[in-house]
Amino acid sequence: MLFNPAIAGLTFRQSLARRRWMIVVILAALPILMALASRVYRGDDEPISAVVEILSTLTVVVVVPVTALILASSGFGAEVDDGTVVYLLTKPISRVEIVATKLLVTAAICVVATTVSTLATGLVGLHELDKTRLVLGFTAAVAVGSALYTAIFLALGLITRRGMLVGLVYMVIWEGVIGSLFPGARSLSVRQYMLSITDAISTVDPMVHLSQLPKATAWEMSAVVAIAMVALCIHRLRTFEVGQAS
Repeated sequence: MLFNPAIAGLTFRQSLARRRWMIVVILAALPILMALASRVYRGDDEPISAVVEILSTLTVVVVVPVTALILASSGFGAEVDDGTVVYLLTKPISRVEIVATKLLVTAAICVVATTVSTLATGLVGLHELDKTRLVLGFTAAVAVGSALYTAIFLALGLITRRGMLVGLVYMVIWEGVIGSLFPGARSLSVRQYMLSITDAISTVDPMVHLSQLPKATAWEMSAVVAIAMVALCIHRLRTFEVGQAS
């Protein structure tokens, strides 16, 4: 069995506790509000370019990773801090089941929030879901990115007590600075995966996007990162000593 209802309920409450749900809602609403403002002030003047700008610079760069970080940081990090991880580790529950349940629930919340936000942004900015499959491409990319970021930040929560800080460093320094300066680093950038997936699905002018990673590489590395993070979480739980939580 790979899904535990009790752990799922606990994870859901942890993810949205302490007003985290309010932050998630605000983040999800930002691109929609930006699209509405753009529609009001710019009218029908280049609506596709406006939506691309909002989704590529706000949703992909800020909303998706920050939402995942907020939700995933409580997945294991909060339990390690308050000692409730001891309860899980002393129960006859497989580590695979714990990781799978937490990842599925946390990723599901993140994916729903970000994809609904992306679809709504497209509807508001373009008046309809356009024929270029632009919104569809961004929505699929956001779903993949949300799941990957969630897996990464869940693993960070198990590896270090400063998982949120390390996650911010990864987003700002690695993806924002190093990824833009060194082409080789882009193969380890979830942001680049999302942009490449958007390009692969949409049929708009390829010059609209700024994807700097081959599409095949984006799909392959997405799978590699997901598997690696899940394996890391399972390994970490198996080698986790109960005394470490105190």
